[in-house]
Formats: sequence, C-alpha cells, structure tokens
Amino acid sequence: MLSNKTEHKKGVIALIILALVFASMGLFARYLATNFLLFQQVYLRMFAALVIGFFALRRQLDLKKLPKIPLRDWIIILVRGISYSLFGIILFTQAIVITKYSNVSFIGSLPMTGILGFLLLREHFTLKKAGFIFLAFLGAVMIAVTDFSNMFSWGRGEILTLISTVFFGISYIGRRWQTKFLNNSEMTVLNFVVAFFVVFIVSIFKGDGLPVTGWTTGLLLAVIGAGCFNIANVFLTNYGFEKVEAVLASNILTLESFFAVILGFLFYQELPLLKELAGGIIIIAGVIGMNELEKRESKR
Repeated sequence: MLSNKTEHKKGVIALIILALVFASMGLFARYLATNFLLFQQVYLRMFAALVIGFFALRRQLDLKKLPKIPLRDWIIILVRGISYSLFGIILFTQAIVITKYSNVSFIGSLPMTGILGFLLLREHFTLKKAGFIFLAFLGAVMIAVTDFSNMFSWGRGEILTLISTVFFGISYIGRRWQTKFLNNSEMTVLNFVVAFFVVFIVSIFKGDGLPVTGWTTGLLLAVIGAGCFNIANVFLTNYGFEKVEAVLASNILTLESFFAVILGFLFYQELPLLKELAGGIIIIAGVIGMNELEKRESKR
C-alpha cells in the first residue's frame, strides 16, 4: 500500500512538471514558425526528439524486444503517435494561425482528457469529481480568455482546436491501454519514430520540400531544445498516466495555463493581471481538491 502511494505521488509530480513543459513548448513553436512551414517545424522537432531520446534513454531500451512487441501494443503506439503529432500538434498550431488566440485558449482549456477518462476508461464518476474538474476549467478560462464576448463565435479554427483536444486526450489516455511489455522509455522513443515518419511523409506529399537552406545557429539550437522538451513531454505523459487516474491528470494539466503566465512574466516581462492570479489560485484549489478526493477513494 505504501509503495502504491509513493508511485502515485511520483506520478502527480511528473504531471505537474509536464504542465510546465507544455507551457514552455510555445516558446519554441513561436521561434521556429518564422523560418519553417508548419509540417516542417513539427517533423524537425519530432526527429530531434527521436535522436536525443534514443541516446538519452538508451540504457532503458531493449532493441531485442522489437520483433516480439504484441500487436495490441503496436496498434496503440501507432494510434497514440498519429493522434499526438498529426492531429494534435498540427491541428492546434494551425488553429492558432487562423483564429483568435483567446478562443483557441478557451477551447484548449476544456477538460477533454477528464471526459475521455470517464467515457473510455470508465473511471468512477461522481458529482464531486465533476465539480473539481469544472473548478480547474474555470480557473484556466480566467487566465486564457481575454475577450469573453466572442468565446462562442465558432469558426473553422475553433472546430480544429476542439478536434485537436480530442486527439491529444486519446494520445494521453492511450497509455492506460498498453500492456507492460514495453517500459515508458521504449514507448516514448517508439512514439517519436511514428510521429516523425507520419508528419514527414505527409509534408513531402504536400509539396513542402526539404528545409535545407536558411539554417542558423539559433535555429539549430531551437530545434535541439524543442526535441529535448518533446522527449520530456512524452516521457512524463507515459509515466504520469501510468501512475495517475486520467481525471486527476486532466486537472493537474490545467496548471499549464498558470505556468504560462509565470513564463510570460519571466521571458517577456508580461505582468500578470489580477484575474490571472485568481485563476491560478482556483486551478490549484481544483487540483488539490481532486487529489485529496482520489486519496480518500483509494482508501475505501
């Protein structure tokens, strides 16, 4: 029992760090968008993550397992990798380009992972859990939305954002469907094998061409940095969702909005508004409340 509590606590910490990593990814995407097309930027980041992850995690990788991986695991790896890269990242980034950021932030704050946890993983639903999910969502909305008058004026960008949140959620909770044959490091590296090749192939068929010119030291460092953060992103997702229920994980990940405010202050000297600070407090209250509720239920 003590061991389970410790592992659960480690999972919670991993998801908190993951929320911080999520908030940081926009820094790389914003910089790389000035020199690369959308699909080019994404597959470069996936390739960097694949190479860095292979060497960083090589001690936990057993290549002899490859021919023995169960078909079920291969299918889930393919579904998760495609959901994460081709539909999650690509659609969300495209939505940011064509619609208002406040609308994208609002829809991105929807607790899709928690909802999928109830629907697909059949996690125990209670009104208290729903209340804590709504509380964290309310806090995220207070931080993310600047123009409440247009929140429900939906166009193509808003629909793309909603679709992307579904695919991100599928990629996250898919960890709970995988067997114990592969460890988290092996799942992480295989995710980027799938993600890179899928996005690269689509990019070539689109006629994007190869980004062989215009490289600078800054761009190279940004791609490497994005690769490191993507490795952390997927590894922490695998680890966190292995240890923690999807509903609680969904609440913890809303901390991304609060961390984004902090990073905005540190990197861009953007002073947080009072409503943003209040939103952060509400998110933290929702996360703590859900965590305590999960602890009580696990004791029964």
